[in-house]
Amino acid sequence: METARRFRAMALLCRQTAALQPERSWKLLAEAEYWEHLAAAASDH
Repeated sequence: METARRFRAMALLCRQTAALQPERSWKLLAEAEYWEHLAAAASDH
């Protein structure tokens, strides 16, 4: 469960950074989705 929480924290960081750097937001939002995917997978185990 700790792992999933860390992955979600990384996703949040990506989203916050995307808000501050609009020119890179598409990449950061995609990375946030990746971290959320990992968090969901970690929660299943």
